[in-house]
Amino acid sequence: MATAREHEYLEMASKPNDSLGPGGRVPVPSMKKGVGHFFKEVGIEMRRVIWPTKAETLRLTTAVLFVCVLFVLYLYIAGELVSLIIRLMEQGKV
Repeated sequence: MATAREHEYLEMASKPNDSLGPGGRVPVPSMKKGVGHFFKEVGIEMRRVIWPTKAETLRLTTAVLFVCVLFVLYLYIAGELVSLIIRLMEQGKV
């Protein structure tokens, strides 16, 4: 069951991106109006961002850490197996 926030993300993702310039390229910000104006616009854009909730952040961080641990275990076991095979080959048992 999708949450209201997920529906909002999906709705935003399905809309055409009007911020892309000609040819679908991302426009480079102009510094003609000065650095202060640039950072003012950055602040405006940062307020438009839909930030994840604390619960979403915790859930996604936990998932990433879990996958990292699984990957580390996989690499450790694979390394140990390769090491075992090499030792057996050196001893002439394989």
